[in-house]
Amino acid sequence: LGGGGFVSRLMSEVREKRGLAYSVSSYFAPGKDAGIFQAGLQTKNDQAALALEVLSTTITQFIANGPTPTELDAAKANLMNGYPLRIDNNRKLLDNVSSIAWNNLPLDTMDVWTKQVEAVSLEQVKQAFQKYLAMDRMKIVVLGAVNK
Repeated sequence: LGGGGFVSRLMSEVREKRGLAYSVSSYFAPGKDAGIFQAGLQTKNDQAALALEVLSTTITQFIANGPTPTELDAAKANLMNGYPLRIDNNRKLLDNVSSIAWNNLPLDTMDVWTKQVEAVSLEQVKQAFQKYLAMDRMKIVVLGAVNK
């Protein structure tokens, strides 16, 4: 949806098709019991309403329909190919091990993680988005200068 840089749906809809923002992204920040989903962008004041509308519509459509096969493949490749960079120094390695312990995950999590990502299906992604995200539960925060 919004990770993976220039191959995300949000980047395509907000930046590439409409030129409404230089950068747009979304991500999950999981917690022990619950976490947050966050999406964001920066744009000009005079196009903020349109950018927010496109962002919201894109997220709503993604929740309803899930990713395309191409989007899922790109997301998996981004996660799996980027994994070595998430553990390439002692601090990152410790962060991962700490997260595994905090969340009571199996000790072999780092060994099997890429295989688990590879096994995720389109239907699983769609079901997860529909279960955990709903636009009517999201809080929208807009920051900017007041037009004079």
